Amino acid sequence: MTTTTVVVAMRHDDVVRLAEQSTLGALMLRPDTLTSVRGWLRPDDFADLWHAQLYTALLERQHVGGLDPNSMAAVLVDRLGMRAADLPRFARLLGVTPPHPDPLAYARMVLDGGLRREAAGLGVLLRAAALNAAVDRTAAPLTTTCSIVDAGLETVAARWASATGQPHDDVVVPLHLRAAVRNTGLEARTAADRYLAAHPPRDPDAELAHVVLLVGTLVAHPDLVPAVADWLPATRLEHPGWRTIYGTTIELTELGHRVDVATVAWAAHQHAHHGPHLPTLGDLQSAVDAGRFAYPAEVIGAVAADQVRHLADIGAAHLRAAAANPAVLVGDLVDAGHTITTALRSTAAALPSRAPARQPADLSARRRAIGDTQAVSR
Repeated sequence: MTTTTVVVAMRHDDVVRLAEQSTLGALMLRPDTLTSVRGWLRPDDFADLWHAQLYTALLERQHVGGLDPNSMAAVLVDRLGMRAADLPRFARLLGVTPPHPDPLAYARMVLDGGLRREAAGLGVLLRAAALNAAVDRTAAPLTTTCSIVDAGLETVAARWASATGQPHDDVVVPLHLRAAVRNTGLEARTAADRYLAAHPPRDPDAELAHVVLLVGTLVAHPDLVPAVADWLPATRLEHPGWRTIYGTTIELTELGHRVDVATVAWAAHQHAHHGPHLPTLGDLQSAVDAGRFAYPAEVIGAVAADQVRHLADIGAAHLRAAAANPAVLVGDLVDAGHTITTALRSTAAALPSRAPARQPADLSARRRAIGDTQAVSR
């Protein structure tokens, strides 16, 4: 008879819970260390709300005294009531605390988890701000949120540096952003989630149509190419064929060559001989014809709006993945966040700094009108 052994992997949540229990138990057994810990460990760093309540009670009682387990059990009952205080859980917490505990080491574990959740949570704020910028066609919501997120990331870095004894510059948050930086917690993230849920998701077909019209507009108006290339590298375009057309247009402009349908088609055909399938010549010609009659600011704004949402989605996913990976250091996570906000700012620069007096025209309707005019002329 064969016996099968089932191996259960160590669960992340269980490890986090043990670190939080050990921290609280150690602080009650060694209350003299609370002064060192409270400078960088916050109640929000605890994943478990009950643990956060107990830590808050410890902070409030520090200057009064009586942080020993018996006293804190009574404080917890007064604070939460007998049922919510859950004294059997309190006893289990003390039971799992290692002998001769090291409160600072355990607290750093809790801080590590809290900072990772905080950094990952900033991603949803960027996504909501990018959506707001796309809806209003203005850079202001996104650039302001990028500044708030950058300040939040610097605070993460400073707290980690304080906990690990590393040097770090003081974080100076501009006065007009301080309230917003303090309110980037669960409530703000929940509001951002609701805002995202209240709007339709991105439309890949519409985004591709905007890119096609942009490429046609740039070929028809090559003087616009350098400014657009500053914030939209060719690698950002997902469609391989139109990415090649766009990259070719940038290359011809940088080399000082003539840019028109013939030169772009010829050079792109050479580049794509063994590469991606290009759009048909008819598709390119139609895009250039539409771009010749389009309003460039609207076309550029539409693509910039699509791009900030695209970048924010990718950036938020990257932050979540990096935060969940224990091999990624907190400092590297902070650097990744700053890279994302820098890219978003650069792209948002293509949008007006404030909302226009009128909403941009529907580009799809403009394209249909252009097509109808061309059909009549033929």
